[in-house]
Amino acid sequence: MNALKSIIVGFIAGAIAAVTVQEFISWLFVHYWTGWNVEPWSMEPTRSLIAPDIEVPWLVGTAVTGGLWGALFGLILGWRPEGMMTIRGAILGLFGPGLISAFTIVPYLSHQTSPLVEGNVELIVPILCISAGFGAVAAWLYGLFSFGRLP
Repeated sequence: MNALKSIIVGFIAGAIAAVTVQEFISWLFVHYWTGWNVEPWSMEPTRSLIAPDIEVPWLVGTAVTGGLWGALFGLILGWRPEGMMTIRGAILGLFGPGLISAFTIVPYLSHQTSPLVEGNVELIVPILCISAGFGAVAAWLYGLFSFGRLP
């Protein structure tokens, strides 16, 4: 499999993982965790952090962002995914969307302080769980879509 196919398959796997598992874990935290109030599967328009003039539905933005992370995961996991894809994906999810994006890039672009700096456990735990779950399922789907079987 070449790099372009890895990017496309990774994008599809990441988009699916974002609108299913990521939102389901967010739903669990909304109903069973205090302090997490991000409404899952919301179609309410939100402003883009990169282009503030553009408003997209929350779920569409989540799918695109998940797809972009999935495309990057496809390149990192390689053209022939082997081994424990779920574990590797969970680790990528913790470091990529979790630590790098949610705790550094998004607070910087939105001009807010990071929950990590504030020590806000009510936000840190859900973000890390959602990121790890997203990464695990995105890598699992990438392995499934790439070879029609789980590696």
